[in-house]
Amino acid sequence: MRRSHPSRSRHRRASGGDQLVEQDRDGLTQLAVTAERNRIAREMHDIVAHNLSVMIALTDGAALTLERDPARARAAIDQVAATGRAALAEMRNTFALLRSGLEDADPTLHPEPNLADLDALLETARSTGLQVTYQISGSTEGLSTGLQLAVFRLVQEGITNTVKHAPRATRLQVSIRRGQEDLRVVVDDNGGIGSPPGAIGQGLIGMRERVSLHNGRIFAGATTSGWRVSAWLPLDRQAGRTART
Repeated sequence: MRRSHPSRSRHRRASGGDQLVEQDRDGLTQLAVTAERNRIAREMHDIVAHNLSVMIALTDGAALTLERDPARARAAIDQVAATGRAALAEMRNTFALLRSGLEDADPTLHPEPNLADLDALLETARSTGLQVTYQISGSTEGLSTGLQLAVFRLVQEGITNTVKHAPRATRLQVSIRRGQEDLRVVVDDNGGIGSPPGAIGQGLIGMRERVSLHNGRIFAGATTSGWRVSAWLPLDRQAGRTART
């Protein structure tokens, strides 16, 4: 029986170990690439879908009122232009942040949206004719920038669904409540029973991914009067993992 030389055996074991390390490294790289691709897809979808939906709604409204109320139609057209410029600026800003990373970002760039930007977002929704109410309870001080961005995008997607898929809706209610251990976000409209499930598709995928990153839960579906997006986000990641399990 021919025996392998000890040094050769060690060499084979070392080579096998190197291959495993290389495979692990390749796997981690692929996961990182996929995560970044999903991140870009979420940001671009939310920015483009929301602003285009608002612009279409405003344009349709301007066309309906052009003859009987030219001033109102002109105001709607001006809002379309303002929305388009804001969307373009946000896309440029987002691409720049994605390329450079937050640590190396150009200081002249605007930071990613947070809860302080919700008022402007809701005002844009009001420009489409929706009656928008907004309630916030509990202090939002100390919330991470990532969590605030997630909440902003959840509300934005809820508005997008209403504007795009519920033409009969006249009211939109947004509520944010901070408890001792969690944050709850609800977006409700009165688009009617059986209103189209606008959150199905890329919008719902993006919302689920955002909530999952914070170990939370989300519901998106029909209610007795319209459509609801409701999210639960734990303030403690470990508590979130336990609750989900």
